[in-house]
Amino acid sequence: MDTKEEAVKLGRRATPADVARGTTFLENPAVRSRYGLKAHAPKFHVDGVSHQESPPCAEAEQNLKATWKTGAQYHFYMETQCTVARPLDGDRWEFIISDQWPAYSQMNLANILGIPQNNINCIMRHAGGGFGGKIFKQIYLAAACAVAARKLRQPVIAQNERLDDMRTVGAREPIHFNYDVSFDSTGKVDTMDFSMDFFCGWFYGDAAGDAGMATQWSDNCYHYNTFKSKTNPVLTNTPHTTAMRGPGAMQSMMFADVVMEHISKTLGKPLEEVQELNFYKLNDKTPFGDTIGQDGYNWTIPILWEQIQKDADYVARKAAVEKYNSQNRWVKKGIGLTPVKYLAGLDQYQSGALVCVYADGTILVNHGGCEIGQGINTVCALCAMQTLGEYFGCAAIDFMTKITIGQTETDRVPNQTSTGGSGTTEVTSQAVTLACKDLAIRVKKHQKPGATWEEAVAAASAAGERLSEASWFKAASTKNAQTYSTYGVAVSEVQVDVLTGEVRVERVDILMDLGTQLDAAVDIGQLEGGFVVALGYLLSEERLQNAKGEELTLGTWNYKIPGAYDIPLVFNCSLLKNSPNPKGIRGSKLSAEPVMGLVSSTYFAIKQAMYSARKDAGLGDEWFMLDMPATPENICMAIGTPIDKLQVPTE
Repeated sequence: MDTKEEAVKLGRRATPADVARGTTFLENPAVRSRYGLKAHAPKFHVDGVSHQESPPCAEAEQNLKATWKTGAQYHFYMETQCTVARPLDGDRWEFIISDQWPAYSQMNLANILGIPQNNINCIMRHAGGGFGGKIFKQIYLAAACAVAARKLRQPVIAQNERLDDMRTVGAREPIHFNYDVSFDSTGKVDTMDFSMDFFCGWFYGDAAGDAGMATQWSDNCYHYNTFKSKTNPVLTNTPHTTAMRGPGAMQSMMFADVVMEHISKTLGKPLEEVQELNFYKLNDKTPFGDTIGQDGYNWTIPILWEQIQKDADYVARKAAVEKYNSQNRWVKKGIGLTPVKYLAGLDQYQSGALVCVYADGTILVNHGGCEIGQGINTVCALCAMQTLGEYFGCAAIDFMTKITIGQTETDRVPNQTSTGGSGTTEVTSQAVTLACKDLAIRVKKHQKPGATWEEAVAAASAAGERLSEASWFKAASTKNAQTYSTYGVAVSEVQVDVLTGEVRVERVDILMDLGTQLDAAVDIGQLEGGFVVALGYLLSEERLQNAKGEELTLGTWNYKIPGAYDIPLVFNCSLLKNSPNPKGIRGSKLSAEPVMGLVSSTYFAIKQAMYSARKDAGLGDEWFMLDMPATPENICMAIGTPIDKLQVPTE
């Protein structure tokens, strides 16, 4: 039996009880907050729902049906799950956890120990990555440490070994997209009716929110007259899956372009022509409650689309690729161009800050977000610096040398939503901004003409002024279901070895609309990192199990994340200028997860190379399905070079 298909063949459909549990989980406010699911948006139902329906287009002439299969992906962060549990005086406890949601950990540990939440302080200093694997899954190890520490009445420290961590945390859910799309002779789409087989492992659990995101992101940048979706949860004898960076969304955004490529190939038209023909236009309504261009929901995809083709010299490079392929048999090239629309519901987040100013003029900023390598501490420090600088006119460097970011603690900022979905940095930086603004106003009252910041602080302290300020921020809802969207486009060029299936990513050009960046350097780093994570998912990260559901791809020997030689040889990331976000914090947009869907540009570049190889092998130039991941083995199988073409001539 093919190992990759065993989970599907062994799986069973969810029972009504499974479905009820999944739906109940999805309606939990904390879960809806984590996954950006709006209460007033169309609710996601595991038994299917029609999201949008308009009269069908009279000119629709053709329809296509197919299934695209995507795989799983381990989180594989640098630091595995780890916890320090320490008893304090009385029945109070301190937990230092590598965590993305300390408030969630606090709540569960209080329930496990049977004590009030105010007797538990969860601390998160820095985490060596998370990717969603430390939003819920950190509680397993933390709970074990809590029980042991209570039993022994002494500190307990534990950290997962890598293989145990991979078994415990699970992975991104595999999804099979079954679609039926209709369109006219120009490539303009009319109706979309699709279902997702969502492989959850042995229970439904976290998959509810991921399936909700997969549904709401599935239109990407394209407008359909009728849009219907359905989700089929599949339970298997494999480990339970959980949220992985861009959960469900990365796959469904790619799926939207898989459909466009199927249409373009069927009609014999360039993919970019069919994509552009089907872009949303101003005042179009999405299936999920957003009106493009209304209430601050800006739309910059047309600008990005035009600019990336110029910046990346797309037309000339595409011609060069076609010429190269006509002259080479066993090494092929390909180039792909794709867009992305990533939803951002800021009102699903709430964040707090506590800022303290000391008598010597130094500043301690405490906030409820978690630093997991995404730069939230840097951004919060910059926002504090900018806010204070606006009131006191001091040089930026002066304030930066005075600001320290404290560790995240539930004792300092309670009830924070999780650090995930890329929106936490924005709302947390706004909470810091509000606290610093109030402090600046308070100190400013005591500043004499020509006095320095330090002198003003000393005067305020002598006068008995309160020099600490707590703030709380939750973004307001808009008329749209989402606050805004982040947009991006990418061009990828690859080289494919026809004999081995090996892919070399020659060049990637990414252009994103991130509004007015809170910190452009941090955002560029997030774009590069997010794309490389997605590149690993596309090319090398394959999760396999045997017939018993046991993991076969544990550890670095059997599971390959991208290495230094896997990143693009030329990697250009740039940001759209002069495009402030009307609904963003300081005009910004979230940056980490949106770029991941743009790995579809690499996927289609690979397919272009494969089309040329298949044609040379006498297999024609017809459309074919390429499932994920596009490993060398899978690429060779999909190219399908006949054995007689591989024989070395004897003469």
